[in-house]
Amino acid sequence: MPSSTAQPLSEAWAGELISLSSTREPIPGLSGVVGLGDLTLSIVDGRAVALSDDTPEIVIPLAPKQVTEWWSGDLVLTEAYMKGDVKPVGASGALFAGLELLDWFAKAQAR
Repeated sequence: MPSSTAQPLSEAWAGELISLSSTREPIPGLSGVVGLGDLTLSIVDGRAVALSDDTPEIVIPLAPKQVTEWWSGDLVLTEAYMKGDVKPVGASGALFAGLELLDWFAKAQAR
């Protein structure tokens, strides 16, 4: 179980994601504005940089069960997307930025 005490996809959780990802090695070009539930994150070079008021380039809808499974380490979102279990709407570049960042965060918190 990840060590974060914040509810996944909450503003507090986003703050932890932004803080933790600021120290990760940049991944040039892995950028976009990603909608997750009620949040919209701005991702630049693989790092969450801020909550955003911009219109998301991609919306990644996650059912409560998927969030629970992802947060517990039982679901890798990138794999779920490839299997057709996550059905995003929008630009694929922003999608891959969002999926990669979320999977990285879950792994980082599980350590």
